[in-house]
Amino acid sequence: MRALLKRFAGRFALTMSLVVLEAAGWILFPLFIGRAIDSVLADSTRGLYEFGALALATMLIAIVRRLVDSRAYAKIYVGLGEEMVGGDEESDTSTRTARLAMLREIVEFFENSLPALVNSLIGLAGTVLILWLLNVPVFLGCLVVAVATVTLYALTGRLTTRYNEGFNDQYERQVDAVHSGDPRRLREHLRAMMRWNIRLSDLEAANFGINWVFMTGLLVFAVAAAAEQTLEYGAVFAIVMYVFQFVESMLGIPLYYQQWLRLREISGRLAGVGVEAGVEVGASA
Repeated sequence: MRALLKRFAGRFALTMSLVVLEAAGWILFPLFIGRAIDSVLADSTRGLYEFGALALATMLIAIVRRLVDSRAYAKIYVGLGEEMVGGDEESDTSTRTARLAMLREIVEFFENSLPALVNSLIGLAGTVLILWLLNVPVFLGCLVVAVATVTLYALTGRLTTRYNEGFNDQYERQVDAVHSGDPRRLREHLRAMMRWNIRLSDLEAANFGINWVFMTGLLVFAVAAAAEQTLEYGAVFAIVMYVFQFVESMLGIPLYYQQWLRLREISGRLAGVGVEAGVEVGASA
């Protein structure tokens, strides 16, 4: 991961700067909505204008970031793809084709998932900080749930990696299975791939279900605590909205962790075929 970031440092610096600005805007939404509510209740429109200005600024930053990302990462994929195929002369066509698709997964992670992950992490940190200032019991409840979520996914990390390894082993045989023209061989290959995919999906569903139980308990507690300790309607609304943001982040971030485990396994396959400096996720992360 570090090697790829170092090689394309300039492009990453630009895109990540825009991601941080966009994330900062989204963090402030509940707070500004709460201020707008209290402003209207006090017969003032100032809060509405402040919220409108924040929404427009955040939207413009988000649009510019997406325009920059699509062009920057397209160049990265083309360059790394040429290096990988040119430097992997010993592997057969099936393996090289599969690895080219895997390389695309890594680039797409940086283009789509990494900005969303950074957004979620910044949002999570900002949300917890603001909740600490607004309502300490809710803040402590969020910390307890965060520890429970981290523990859950740490315990299942090795199993996720093993399932991804089995899936990728089978994926590298795909072109040969198609090229063979043998319906039986192709059917067996597709069934094998789907078995690994089902195992990954079942594990993800189980983790998500358990995590959602944690989040449901937090939401119920937060609504009760906010209503009991806060008098202003806008402040209560802001607290509940921030808890929703926290829940959204804590449900989404583990999915990025699972994706990172998959990319770490993929990077081991791509190392040594001409793009070591660009895709060694596991060795340098």
